[in-house]
Amino acid sequence: MRLGIGMACALAYAATAIPAVGAQGAPLTLLEYRTTVPPGWVSRPPSSTSRLAQFALPGANANGGTEVVVFFFGSAQGGNVDANLARWHGQFSSADGSPVTETITRDSTGPFPITIAEYKGTYRRGIGAGSTDSARTGQALVATIVETRRGALFIQLFGPEARVREAREEFIRFVKELK
Repeated sequence: MRLGIGMACALAYAATAIPAVGAQGAPLTLLEYRTTVPPGWVSRPPSSTSRLAQFALPGANANGGTEVVVFFFGSAQGGNVDANLARWHGQFSSADGSPVTETITRDSTGPFPITIAEYKGTYRRGIGAGSTDSARTGQALVATIVETRRGALFIQLFGPEARVREAREEFIRFVKELK
């Protein structure tokens, strides 16, 4: 199997990030940037090569667990900001099947431009053709795009709406601490 340059870069970067994923409250290196893992987040082995880091948050319930995932697809991969916003918006619907309201904020106060997108409702998380993910009601997603010199990091918090709402501030702090 041949890998494209972007995927080969993602694999190389992922290999450097995984050893830094450690105990809660520990420093975490993503590409060449550092942040701190909030207490209570439990590191999980990344479930795909496009994931640099993956965490489970305490407080799972019948609607599923709450996760934080850091994606990196390569220096010029992953699509532009608007394409990702449209895709994430399309993964959500309201109880009557209509589109949901999205909240988009942009932050340029730190070392990188960050776009923050927030959605809630019925979530169908599947990516690409053949996805087997089913729709889950009462879900929320806080998705960020961090535009670094090495390429975009896509950092997402998703799970049951109440738990995502509780974890939102520490998640945003985790993203904004990247330096």
